[in-house]
This record gives sequence, structure tokens and C-alpha cells, in this order.
Amino acid sequence: MESPDDYNFSIFRPRNLHGRKNRNVIFTMLLIWAVAVFGFQILLRSIQKPTPEEALTLFESTWPKVLSDDINSADYTTFLNSLVQVKGKNMVSAADQETLKDIISTTAFRIMPDSIETLLLDGISEVKALKVQLGVSKDNEFLEIKTKIQTKLKELTDISEPFTGFANGTLEAAIFIASLDDIYPESFNDASFSRLPDIMKFYLTHNQSVLTDTVFLGFPFHYFYTAVFLLILFIVLCIVYNILVEWRLKKEGVTE
Repeated sequence: MESPDDYNFSIFRPRNLHGRKNRNVIFTMLLIWAVAVFGFQILLRSIQKPTPEEALTLFESTWPKVLSDDINSADYTTFLNSLVQVKGKNMVSAADQETLKDIISTTAFRIMPDSIETLLLDGISEVKALKVQLGVSKDNEFLEIKTKIQTKLKELTDISEPFTGFANGTLEAAIFIASLDDIYPESFNDASFSRLPDIMKFYLTHNQSVLTDTVFLGFPFHYFYTAVFLLILFIVLCIVYNILVEWRLKKEGVTE
């Protein structure tokens, strides 16, 4: 005869009715949690489709023209804008960053008059020298050099704005100016640019579906589900488990 005061419990080999009931509740909760977590991820992956950003479409429409040198200044600006959008992504690898930095410099100096190019190259060299000094300076000297760098970058942005459309104070302008270098490939057919289409496609193509495009309570639904709903579900399952255990203990007369 089973004793209601028997506290021995094994989740895999329950020794009494209470243990078996408790085990069943635990496994049921785990099953609900597993379906909610992994089932949603499986559903998300099964219905998603690769969707390109607008910047990729613009890049793919202008890149052949760039290679054949059959492109006007407006198309160059469009092309440059697509490059800057990828350069600003924080998940871009170091090698891809270097490629994007080179192509941005090549493109920028291609659309600017020689006089503007000279001013920019002189400014970039000056900024490089100031950054070297910044690394060995301290206190007030550090602050003064930092102010000089910021002032010079602002000047370079103002000089290039009529040709790039990147206004001072915008994120695009900051990314663009930081990408300029005084050493860069002179030709778009340089071997280092052969991977550019793949780089752009990789960073500008995202898997999307109705689960990612639907907005719920101000969040994309997949984000709300994984970041908010699953947390709430876990707490609810814990509360339900405790309620069921308390109810069974009282029903079976088990004293604590």
C-alpha cells in the first residue's frame, strides 16, 4: 500500500502514484516549452524567403554600368549610396570592410573634380597624421587634437556634399568620410573588386516571411514571440506547475 507521506521521488522511476502524476506534469510542461521554442523556429525557417533590400537592386542596376564606364554622375551617387549602406552594417567582416572602403574611395574620387579630389586627399592625410599624434597624447593635448580631427572631418564632409549628397551630421556622411583613404585602386576592374557583387548580395539579402513582416504591439512578430512571449510562457508554465502540484498534494493528503 502506498503511503501519502512517502517523499521518495525519481523523475524516471516514480515509486508511487504521486510521483507518476508529478512526472507527467513535468514532461507535459517540457513538451509545451519545446514545441513553443523549436516549433516556431522550424515554422519560421520553412516559410521564409530571401528578400533583397532596395540598396541591392540599385547596386545591381548600376554595377555593370560602372564596370563599362557608361554611367552618369547621378548613377554614381546612387551606386555610392548603396555601398555606404553596407559599409555601415556592424556585422560586416574585416576583409569585406576593406573591400568596401576601397570601392567607396575609388567611386568618390571618380565623381569629383580634380581640385576637390586634391583637397580631400590632403585632408585625409592630415587626419591620419593627427590620429597618430592622438595615440601618444594626453590631457589637454589629446582634447585639442581630437577637436582638430572633428573640425577637419566636418570640412571634408562639407566639401564632398555637393557630389555625394551626404549632409554633415548624418550617419551616411560619417560612414563615407571614415571610409575615404588616400591609397585606393584606380580602376573598378581591379581584382580586389571581383567579390563585390557577392559581398553586396550577402549583406543586403534577408530571409523574410509573414512572421517577420507582421508588426505586433510595435515589434516584428518573430521578435515579440521570441523575446517577450516565450519569457511570459515560461513564467506561466512555472505558475501552472506549482498550482497543479499544490492541488495534487492536497487531493492525496500529502503533508509537507
